[in-house]
Amino acid sequence: MKRLGMLLAVGALVLGVAMPAMAQQPPFTVSFGGQMRVNGFLWNNARDFSDTEPDGAGGTQFKDNEAWAHERFRLYTTIQSADKKAKAVWALEVGDLAFGSGGGGSGAEYGGSTTRVGPSSGGGLGNDGANVETKNAYLWFEVPGVQGVDVILGMHNIVFLASPTGAFMDDDAMGIQINFKFDPIDLQLWTAKADENNRFDADDNDFYVARLGVNVTKDTRVTVEGMVVNSQCFARRAPVAPATTGTCVDADVGDTFWFGGTVGTKIATISLDTTFVYGQRALFSAANNTNIEEKGWGWQGTARMPVGPLSTWVHLWYTTGDENRIVGSQASKAVTAGSGQAFSTASNTTALNRDSDKLPVPIGGASWLSAPYVAEWMSGARTTGDVFTNNPLYNDPTGTWGAGVSGTFAVTPALSIGGGVAWVGATEDNGTFGDWIIEIDAGPTYRLNPQLSFQLVFAYLLPDEGDNAWAVLSRAFYAF
Repeated sequence: MKRLGMLLAVGALVLGVAMPAMAQQPPFTVSFGGQMRVNGFLWNNARDFSDTEPDGAGGTQFKDNEAWAHERFRLYTTIQSADKKAKAVWALEVGDLAFGSGGGGSGAEYGGSTTRVGPSSGGGLGNDGANVETKNAYLWFEVPGVQGVDVILGMHNIVFLASPTGAFMDDDAMGIQINFKFDPIDLQLWTAKADENNRFDADDNDFYVARLGVNVTKDTRVTVEGMVVNSQCFARRAPVAPATTGTCVDADVGDTFWFGGTVGTKIATISLDTTFVYGQRALFSAANNTNIEEKGWGWQGTARMPVGPLSTWVHLWYTTGDENRIVGSQASKAVTAGSGQAFSTASNTTALNRDSDKLPVPIGGASWLSAPYVAEWMSGARTTGDVFTNNPLYNDPTGTWGAGVSGTFAVTPALSIGGGVAWVGATEDNGTFGDWIIEIDAGPTYRLNPQLSFQLVFAYLLPDEGDNAWAVLSRAFYAF
């Protein structure tokens, strides 16, 4: 009996110790999220606004009728501590994989590539690409003992001058970000590497950004933001011909910078947002074998409001331009007689020979978009997602000014129809469309369930010079 009593006592002691431990939370939690999208595009004349036959460069450039489809998959993994004061985030991406392009392990007999390794490989026959990319990988934590301060270390999203139509700069980079939140004031400081060799030395290319935000009222927020780019090119100092150094620019700190601000407010049912930016950038002129300067300013404003059964957008913008720098993607004039090519998307080209007044963007193809159904083809497909960088104004309206209005009507809880019209003008020198272009957009959105939706946008473009064009943009989007 004594032995039984002792066993019961020991069992009770062990159980008493184990029960609180079992009741404790696990040391961390793991959660997942992401998206899958499949996009398709069909267009006619929308590259060059000309009823031309294929040119002599293999018969592949500036055809009247073209089509393209691609898919992208992203998976976000978050491992968060039990006290929610620290987490690690990993985002992987597969894509963009173009249908029938990028190698696949089969199909060489049909002219395709069997190269399997690369960020966008695997779209060819066989679909055997080794193509998993790391989009984000960072550590986030709250600073111990300091309320309202957190830090991000690693590969994360970087944003400058955010707005409802997309930030003036929005991309991903490796760096450090510190956030201070003391309502109604917040401050964000971050630095990120644009380009670096295998150690930090004299060839650094870095971003340094500060944003001060003030929540003036519950519905009004103001930010003041600045960015300085340290652009150093070690190769430029070496006795190497300029043409061999690519887009590398050797400049003093302060030669390349942007500053501006945003204001967002709500009056009754109307949401108003505006952004102002001034920028200056050093560019290398191969023609002069020296740096030149590009500087300019831009403004945009949006209004979102219900008008009867419609959800409407009004979008206005103005950016400076220059006759030496054609509109679109930091493009410069690169017209060759008989080639049919009307623009080049290179940031630094031999056509640069003097200073420019065109507003520069920090990263080509990662800047302002537009409102839904407002110049969707021209600006980079806000509703369906990016098209591709051969569009004259792909995520870069610099050198243009314009206005657009759009509305969306909910036919049923699952089905809505939207449409809009935009007028886009060249600020100084014309582009592939002449001095101005009108774009009319319309299309439905159908939501099968909370995760899966389908969008179509039909665009018709009427340019000042050249022939009318049309495009169809589509997307199947699954979010989880």
